Amino acid sequence: MEVLAKFHVIVHKIGRIIIPAGTRKFYGIEHGDFVEIRILKYESDKKPKEGTFTARVGEQGSIFIPKPLREVMGIKPGDVIEVLLLAHHKAGEVQE
Repeated sequence: MEVLAKFHVIVHKIGRIIIPAGTRKFYGIEHGDFVEIRILKYESDKKPKEGTFTARVGEQGSIFIPKPLREVMGIKPGDVIEVLLLAHHKAGEVQE
C-alpha cells in the first residue's frame, strides 16, 4: 500500500496523537474524516513494533491509538513514534 505521508509524533495521554496541520491541509483532512494509520515504535537494536488501525479525526487533527494496540506495542505517553498515513476518507463517503 502506498504511503501518503510519514511523520513523527509524541504520544499524549490516553494514546492521543496529532496529525500535523500541514499534512491535514495538504490532504484536506477535516474533523470527522477517517484515516488509516500504521504506527511504528522503534527500540534500540530491535525490530520495530508496528500496528495498523483506522481512526476518526477529532478536533485539531487528533486521533487515538486503540488501547489494545498501545498495550501490545508498549506505547506510553511521552513516547515518540513514527506514523504512516496510508489512506484518507471523507466523512460520509461510501467505501466499496
